[in-house]
Amino acid sequence: MVPLRNLVDNQSRRAFMKLAACGIVGGSVSGWTDVVAQQAAIQQQIERRRAKACIVLFMSGGPAHTFTFDLKGGDRCCPYDAINTSAPGIQVSEYMPKIAEQMHHLALVRGMSTGEADHEPAHYLMRTGFRQLAGLSHPHMGAIAATELVSENTGMPNFVLVRPGSGGLNGAGAGFLSPSSRPLILRDIMQGIANLNPPGGIDQVRRRSDLVGQMDQAFLNDYQADAVRARMAGYRTAVQLMDEEKARAAFRIDLEPAVVRSAYGDTLFGRQCLGARRLIEHGVKYVEVMHPMYWDTHGGAVNGQRNLTQVLDQPMGALLADLNSRGLLDETLVVWMGEFGRDSTGNDHYARAWTTCFAGAGVRGGRVIGRTDRRGMTVEDRPVSVPDFGATIFKTLGINYRRRNWVAGRPIGLVDGEARPLDELFV
Repeated sequence: MVPLRNLVDNQSRRAFMKLAACGIVGGSVSGWTDVVAQQAAIQQQIERRRAKACIVLFMSGGPAHTFTFDLKGGDRCCPYDAINTSAPGIQVSEYMPKIAEQMHHLALVRGMSTGEADHEPAHYLMRTGFRQLAGLSHPHMGAIAATELVSENTGMPNFVLVRPGSGGLNGAGAGFLSPSSRPLILRDIMQGIANLNPPGGIDQVRRRSDLVGQMDQAFLNDYQADAVRARMAGYRTAVQLMDEEKARAAFRIDLEPAVVRSAYGDTLFGRQCLGARRLIEHGVKYVEVMHPMYWDTHGGAVNGQRNLTQVLDQPMGALLADLNSRGLLDETLVVWMGEFGRDSTGNDHYARAWTTCFAGAGVRGGRVIGRTDRRGMTVEDRPVSVPDFGATIFKTLGINYRRRNWVAGRPIGLVDGEARPLDELFV
């Protein structure tokens, strides 16, 4: 017998009825109707709560799932205690009390299995959904979102990547998309964008911009160079940001009430997370915030992962609570991730089994999808691939993950190969 769920995923209702009429599949029409109704309800939930923006919290270096969101008892190597959370039955590390308070908003995906345990290729894989190939550069998922989600000119960049110094930027570009889809890369939102207040005044900048634009266009007319287009796009963005008071204000977290700043904490990561919320409010569609410290804890996971988690806890908890209190969580997808996980000791890279988290945009929090074995080394239920992961983000953002782009005469998908989005997040 063909499983009903597989048929729902791959066949139309009409096709199924034809198969049923021919006796190829079993099950009653009423049973099929129930499945269709369930799938329709899921789709309506996604459509009704479709995300307008996305914030990714990227733990570059590889966070240890068995030291954070998937602690193990018995002969575990992690010595941390597990604490209860706001979601009954879910426990996390004792060093994550603020995140534990927000667990009713979070869904844990404990079945990530990606197979790439080298930092740079894994950064590229998780950001683009593809393995890196010579001669072809794929766009960051944020670059695709920046292209697909823009309906009006907000005066803001559509994709911002905050990189305070840790981790690599492999896979962080626009790839084969327009240079205008590249991220604006910042080191500290607190400082905003360097030189946003031009010493000669904005009128002088406008005149210079017009002159430079004319020269670049003349060159571009003779030489169709991607580098020139990229330079022109970047220059236009910079001038626009200088010219728009609203845009400049988006980066000023000092405008936030003291009580709000205090909730996030007076740390670099706290400022970055608060800034991400402000950027989303001002029209930025996709923000990736990299943790300021590197999670690559070779030989020192017990202390290292504890310290890293303590830096993570307050800002991430505050971000979820703040978005929710402002009514922004319903329309903002929040993703917590690394490029891979770590083995049960926390000391070595591990990509066969690890954890990511989703919240907002209709995600049903307080639940776990997938399961690893007693040491967290093997996925025993609902393995999630990179295509599954990317398709979930795209689908939640209302982007057709099955669409293909034609690049140099080749069809390139938004995700690599077959994908099964995590519709379970919304049920």
